[in-house]
Amino acid sequence: MKAKFSVLLFLILITFICGCIESDINNIEQLTPQINDHMMKGDDYYNQAAQELNNFRTESAIENSNRATNEFNLARSTASEALVYAQNSQNDVFITYLDLTILEIDAKLNATSELRSAAQFFQAKRIGAGNQNLVLANQLMQEALTYKEQKEALVNQNPDKFKGLS
Repeated sequence: MKAKFSVLLFLILITFICGCIESDINNIEQLTPQINDHMMKGDDYYNQAAQELNNFRTESAIENSNRATNEFNLARSTASEALVYAQNSQNDVFITYLDLTILEIDAKLNATSELRSAAQFFQAKRIGAGNQNLVLANQLMQEALTYKEQKEALVNQNPDKFKGLS
C-alpha cells in the first residue's frame, strides 16, 4: 500500500513540476511580443530623435529621446519578468537569450541618455560636449547591435526552442 502511495505521490509531483516548467515557458512566450513591441517603438523614437538632432531641432530630439527611454524601460521591465520565468524553468537557452536582451536594452537606454544629453548640450551651445555624447551614443548602439547579433545566433543554434516566440 505504501509503495502504491509513493508511486502516486511521485507521479503527481512530476506532473506538477512539468506543468510549472511548461507554464513558465508559456509566460515567456506571452511576454516576448510585448518586449519586441516596446523595443521597436523605442528604436523608432530613438531614430526620430537622432533625425531631429541632425536637423537642429533639439527640443523635439529631447522629447523623442524621452519617449524612447519610456519604451526601453517598459521593454526592460517586461524582459526582467520573463527572465524570472526562464530562471524558474532552468532553461539555460532562454536565460541566456533574456540576459542578452536585457544587455541590449541597457545599451539602448544608455545610448538614448547620451543622445538626450547631446541635444541638451547643443541647446546650451556646447557643441564639443554634445559631439562627445553623440560618439558615445553611437558606440552604445553598436554595442546593442552586438547583443542582438548574439541573440540571433542563439536562436539559429536552437530553432526548436524558439518556435513559439516571435
